[in-house]
Amino acid sequence: MHISNGIIGGPVSLAYGVVAVGLLALCLGRARQDLNDRLAPMAGLVAAFIFAVQMLNFPVLPGVSGHLLGGALAAALVGPWVGALCVSVVLIVQALVFADGGISALGLNISNMALLGTAVGYLVLVALMKLLPRTAAGVGLAVFLASIVSVVLASQGFVLQFVLGGEVPLTIGYGQISATMAGVHALIGVGEGLIAAAAVTTVAKVRPDLVYALRGSRLEQPVTGGVPTRVFVIGGLAVAAALAGGVSYLASGSPDGLDATTLTGCTVDADGAITGGSCIAQQAADHELGGSFLADYGIKGLDNATGLAGLIGVALTFAIGLAIFWAVRRRRHASAEQAPTAVAAEK
Repeated sequence: MHISNGIIGGPVSLAYGVVAVGLLALCLGRARQDLNDRLAPMAGLVAAFIFAVQMLNFPVLPGVSGHLLGGALAAALVGPWVGALCVSVVLIVQALVFADGGISALGLNISNMALLGTAVGYLVLVALMKLLPRTAAGVGLAVFLASIVSVVLASQGFVLQFVLGGEVPLTIGYGQISATMAGVHALIGVGEGLIAAAAVTTVAKVRPDLVYALRGSRLEQPVTGGVPTRVFVIGGLAVAAALAGGVSYLASGSPDGLDATTLTGCTVDADGAITGGSCIAQQAADHELGGSFLADYGIKGLDNATGLAGLIGVALTFAIGLAIFWAVRRRRHASAEQAPTAVAAEK
């Protein structure tokens, strides 16, 4: 659901960019309270895993595909503040390295997928966990349902953005766009929910202490044993690498839910190029880094290199995410150490 350059006007894109920067600063401040020796590497893993799974478009309708957004998954595993940062890291890497999602539209995409998607996913999770048993199955069902709601409402974030700053005169009404986006993304949400539920349930069975949604209470079904955090993170990275480096070759090549909606009213050829009609997608501009080394999840000069590009993306996303989260964690420790010193100095 990555918005391209030109779909939303410059002033609205800029305004969303400013809002996104402000809210991400708030997330950084609040994340400092959550990050510890276990959560920091887990957050890096979550970012890398979301990057990998976002490469796996799956069909939802004839000629339409979808992919995981990751807000509810991130919220369930690392909480809303760190989760929003995880998804943001993914979106920034995708825009700046892989030319996926316009740079001028980065604030729009972060607002929809990282901020709105994670916030909604977390709120639904909190509500459901008051009703469901605190078991691996219970948290899995909660994240499944939260994913559906999160994806649908994130899609409506785009509709609002287009109402405020759409650059194309519509041949269909805003209500039809909203209904189309909601319907398609409800199906995408089911797919995302299955992926997120499988991931969170697995973590809850192996290391329930790493599931933020279960923080503050123990699972009703006891879990024996325990995989060391370092081993768990390495294993998770291996799974992400396998998905990005291998399974990505099986991903659907059909346009995703947003792209399919923006093409409504136009005719396209076998390669997806617009041949006639009038639609939102006609306003899309080329990406600023469209000719870069890893643009479109390939490698310049190499054929059929999606898997290698995916491996680079997983490693890069994990490294950047881990560096950010360790830096935030160190600031937390530094602040905690300075507090007693300041009190002693006053005495």
